[in-house]
Amino acid sequence: MRVLIPYLATHGLRPFQRFFPDMLWRVDAAAPTAYLTFDDGPTAELTRPLLDTLADYDAQATHFLIGSHAAEHPDLVRAIVADGHRIGNHTYTHPDPWTISEDGLARELQRTTEVLEDLIGAPLRTMRPPYGHPTGFLREWCAAQNQRMVMWDVMPGDFLQTATASRVSSFVINHLRPGSVIVLHDNPICEDVTPQALATILDTLTRQGWSFDAL
Repeated sequence: MRVLIPYLATHGLRPFQRFFPDMLWRVDAAAPTAYLTFDDGPTAELTRPLLDTLADYDAQATHFLIGSHAAEHPDLVRAIVADGHRIGNHTYTHPDPWTISEDGLARELQRTTEVLEDLIGAPLRTMRPPYGHPTGFLREWCAAQNQRMVMWDVMPGDFLQTATASRVSSFVINHLRPGSVIVLHDNPICEDVTPQALATILDTLTRQGWSFDAL
């Protein structure tokens, strides 16, 4: 069943994207441009290797950071921005929006906003809900705070126990379309998968004329 998760999380959600125009699933792009995103960073294990690989291919990305991780690794937050990438809100401790109270979730989001904006000296403009679990309250909060909720168009499941670098890279390459938002993870559980998969994705697709931009 876990092998099917990338297909369900990608193609199963595409028919519903048009019903939630306030949530960004895919960018309207005719050219072969895609949008890499990384959840859960910054981390001592993966952030710098991911940044190095992105730099090798002149690719930009959007990093959805956990506030407590950012507070622990402020140098990595600044490194992400210094390399030309953008950062977004991924809450302070990664709670499930479907189970935490609205007040608790608001505190998580606001605390992360304050930490990240203080580090980068600029306002945050994007947010991704942990576990990809949107709620009505989250949509209202994003509208009020001018932080657009970003979902995804391609989910290769690099966090799954069944994931391999080859499987993840092949899924992205085979299911990408112009404007796709791709979700990967800056998380130690992906240490043996995501860096290698990212290198293959970028090497293969840049040779085919694709470019990668930040949201």
